[in-house]
Amino acid sequence: MALRAGLHGGHVGCKATLYGRLLSRVNARLATGVARLAAVSRLAAGVARLAAGVARLAAVAPFARCRATPDGAARYAAGGLAALCSRDVMDDEVPLRAVVIGSGVGGAAAALLLSHAGIPTLLAEKERRLGGSAAAVERDGFRVDTGTHMLCRGEDGPLGDVLRRVGQVDAIAFRESAEPAALCFAGAARGGRAGAERGGRVALPADLRRLAASALDLARALELTPLEAARAARLLAHATAMRDVDLAACDDVTAEAYAARFLPRPAAAARLGGLLGLPLLLPGSEASAGEALLASRQLARSGRQSYPEGGAARVPDVFCRLARELGAAVRTGTAVRRVLVRDRRVRGVELEDGTTLSAGIVVSTAGLASTVAELVGEPHFPEAYVARVRALTPQPRQAQVKIGLRRRLAAAGALAGLGGGAGAPALPFYCVAPTRFDPSLAPPGHELLCACAVSGASGGASPGAPAATVDELLRALAGAVPGLLSEAVFVDGSPGDERGPGAELAAGTAQTPGQVGRARPAVYTPVRGLYLAGRAAGGRGAGMELAASSAMECVDRILVDLGRDLGAPAPPALIDIAGDLLGRVAASTVSWVARPRG
Repeated sequence: MALRAGLHGGHVGCKATLYGRLLSRVNARLATGVARLAAVSRLAAGVARLAAGVARLAAVAPFARCRATPDGAARYAAGGLAALCSRDVMDDEVPLRAVVIGSGVGGAAAALLLSHAGIPTLLAEKERRLGGSAAAVERDGFRVDTGTHMLCRGEDGPLGDVLRRVGQVDAIAFRESAEPAALCFAGAARGGRAGAERGGRVALPADLRRLAASALDLARALELTPLEAARAARLLAHATAMRDVDLAACDDVTAEAYAARFLPRPAAAARLGGLLGLPLLLPGSEASAGEALLASRQLARSGRQSYPEGGAARVPDVFCRLARELGAAVRTGTAVRRVLVRDRRVRGVELEDGTTLSAGIVVSTAGLASTVAELVGEPHFPEAYVARVRALTPQPRQAQVKIGLRRRLAAAGALAGLGGGAGAPALPFYCVAPTRFDPSLAPPGHELLCACAVSGASGGASPGAPAATVDELLRALAGAVPGLLSEAVFVDGSPGDERGPGAELAAGTAQTPGQVGRARPAVYTPVRGLYLAGRAAGGRGAGMELAASSAMECVDRILVDLGRDLGAPAPPALIDIAGDLLGRVAASTVSWVARPRG
């Protein structure tokens, strides 16, 4: 018995030793794995810092000055518009002062960021009120935005990024609407059930995870067959999971052509392409698929549909106020007649009253064509650059209306009219209801609607003419919102008034193939010290977010040209690296599975 007990005890001891060794090996392997992950994290952070340093070094390094030589066209063909632009730093012949032309979102953001960087700044606005296309007027107790603005991501987007850069992230409050955006049709498409026939409306929630509830109604409203609906779902999955490099490959493809990769039937591809082009306020046959998908994906991934408290005019107002607090001079009723240039360097500006201001930096938000041809003069630019600017397609003129209502009728934060079947509005439109986000913008119980037509850049009876009239836009809105005209307190942009809101050409570059991504005009120009901001150059996205993104890119370019250190990005945490890798693997897998099949 004693011998058996001894043997049993020895066997137990051997097992304990074996388990102990196994456990120690597991612990050692875990420790090695953790150490390797930490090393990978440090390596990734080092690579990020090295890349940022190389980028800054390359940006500050002197470039060959751009001259109007015979090889200018060849250099443009090889490197695009940016290849013709000089990146030399400023000289000491003029004072380090910046003049910003225009007080829209792009101009106001540029002035704020320049002031925050310690550069003396003057913002010159030709109108008596600030804001440019994002200004506001008071009428009958309504605070009416002069433009029609897309919903934004609030503090999660470029508008919030501008405020974060100056340490004022809470300076603007962004509100969300309880009602999601909606697609509107004048009549239900064939086969639609009774629930889809109310006003011909399909909800479009910001969160993609909630879109499935509306997918069937949306497919029916677009008159898609069951097979086409499945292919459309694959398109949305592919677009959501696309890598940035795949997204960039779609920059030179129209939204309609991209949809045709999944939907062979032309009518179905046209309808879905029109839906994709809505964020850019362009028809699917003209909108860049890459830019349209990016704008839609940004809004969808944020899961937010926001609008500034106080209206869109609140954004440039706050930016200008903060710029003043940082020492910037903000002047209204001050028009810039021309930008003074000598030896292809900015020397200052001349105002309408003849006053001359010396400045080494000028930021124009007046539009690329106007800046080159009117403010500066084409002889100061290389011939290839002027030819490229002339060839650019501007954002088309959009007929707009502002409608004050006695009671609430829209029942959505934003409406989009899209042709989807017999009886659907022939004119696509976009309409935002600011009072759904901030009721104080109208008298109690009233509602404000701001709408514009989605017109093609090549439409219109003559160059520069609006492709749609205010009458047509009102008819489309009345079909989507029953009782609209009978409940109207006022309608700005009255029927037949071609000079009403929206008749002015927008100072932007249309986001069409060949004009987005790497082909988009750069924020710097061949004239040293002359920069561009707003919707004409640089940036990505749509609406106010595009203008804010362009302003940040513009100021970064200015600081790099001045030799300023922009600072390396903070090293990512280990958990962030792991999450990013997992997200990329999952997105690549979904994108590959959902890819279009020839």
